Amino acid sequence: MLAAGKAGLMLSVYIVQLNVVGLQAGIDWYTGVLGFRVSKENNFSQHGTTVQLEHDQGFRLILHNAKIPARIDYPNDVQTMVVWQTQDLAASMSEMKSKGVEFIFSEPQKINVGNFVAFRDPFGNVHELIELKK
Repeated sequence: MLAAGKAGLMLSVYIVQLNVVGLQAGIDWYTGVLGFRVSKENNFSQHGTTVQLEHDQGFRLILHNAKIPARIDYPNDVQTMVVWQTQDLAASMSEMKSKGVEFIFSEPQKINVGNFVAFRDPFGNVHELIELKK
């Protein structure tokens, strides 16, 4: 327990891990659809079950090879998801649909900070895409 006035844990996100079924399939999807690339440094590929991806925005993912795909009952199941921000939700949805992305909502949903839509990767992970109010 921290004493009054003491600073709490100083945590920051190092990396987000997503489980995929088939490491190469995960690499193909996250690079081809969301614009990641395989990290040249610290990519963990020597393990054979994980690989590190990076994005121009500075965000990094670890893809870990799992055996059973998720089938999340969004939004009812407990889960961790990544919420991706876009400046043009309609254009991003259109581009992602052209790449075969499965959207849970066919139309953007309004919330107090903007509009969002949920989508699945081929491995059952659910993510959201949001356009904030301007």
